[in-house]
Amino acid sequence: MNTNFFHIIKSKKELIPLVGVVSFAAVGAVAFSAYSLFSKSDVIINKTGNPEPWETIDPTRPQKENIKLLEILYHQ
Repeated sequence: MNTNFFHIIKSKKELIPLVGVVSFAAVGAVAFSAYSLFSKSDVIINKTGNPEPWETIDPTRPQKENIKLLEILYHQ
């Protein structure tokens, strides 16, 4: 397949800028995804050590206390 791809590029030179732009966009998308995974605080990779706020609700406590707990957890 590699030889076929390079053969098409060599025979149709007008595709070279398109391949360059699409490759640049793909590298940018992968780089931004990696940046988001490792630097954004709202992206969680390991959810076992950081549960969602509603998973920490105690059903035996009154509802108003649960709402206050959720507000505290969401506004950290």
